[in-house]
This record gives sequence, C-alpha cells and structure tokens, in this order.
Amino acid sequence: MRQLFFYVLVSFLLISCGAFQPKVFTNNALDEKLVTIERDSITFKEILEKNKGKEIFAQIFATYCPVSQDSFDDVIAFQKENRDKEYVFLSVDHSYHDWKNGLKRMKVKGQFYYIPKKGKGALGKFLKLKSIPRFLKIDKQGNITVFKTSKVSDKLK
Repeated sequence: MRQLFFYVLVSFLLISCGAFQPKVFTNNALDEKLVTIERDSITFKEILEKNKGKEIFAQIFATYCPVSQDSFDDVIAFQKENRDKEYVFLSVDHSYHDWKNGLKRMKVKGQFYYIPKKGKGALGKFLKLKSIPRFLKIDKQGNITVFKTSKVSDKLK
C-alpha cells in the first residue's frame, strides 16, 4: 500500500512540475499595443495576421543588453540557413528613443517592434518574461510551437 501511495505521489509531482507550454496566445496578449519603427501603434494580433501563412521566428530582446547583443550573431547565422521564416524582433528597451537609437547597430533583418510596457504588460505576463533574450517559434496558423528558449537552437528550425 505504501508503494502504491509513493508511486501516485511521485507521478502527481512529476505531472504538476511540467512546464507551462501554451499553444495559443491569450486575447489579452494579442491585444497588447506595440510600437513600430515609424512610431505607429500595432497590436500583437495584427503582427501575427500580417505574417499569417508564414513560420515566425520571434526574439524578445533589448538593445542595451549584452547577452541580447551576443545572441544576434547566432540569429544572423540562423537567418542564413532559414530564409523561409519571418523574423519578428520585440524589444523591451527602457524607452522608444533608446530602442530606436539601439536599432542603428542591429545587423539582423526582420520586423522590429517596441513593447512600451517593457515586458510587464499582458504579452510579457503571458510569456512569463523574466529574462532576455527569449525566442519563440510560431507556426503558419499563429500557434506557438516553441514557447521558451533562451538561445538559438535546432528546435527553432
């Protein structure tokens, strides 16, 4: 009886410790307003709709972050091998002006957006954004296939 209880308890603990890996974005996350390079407002949902039918490689970063800057070499190499994806870069910089100035040094190609709430809004909460850089993979229908990875890896292909 003790063994059965032990196995049930261990199974429960292992199942409950599984990582939160959502497959779709919440409405609150989709409705978060971001800012384009031209300083226009755009929702995350509109960004996904703009790229519907394409696989999306998304990176959350900050131009001031040395770890984010170091990751761009890997992103450039990934882009050369995976030209069929759309690249969306979401910044959590301190201000729009800091972000815009930091983009002058960016060598990666793609769509760039600024998150005004610095990752503390609905999108950041949904992503459980605690560290950067952070990478996501979104399929052609807008579903999340890779929710969280901190480096460019084969699972993003």
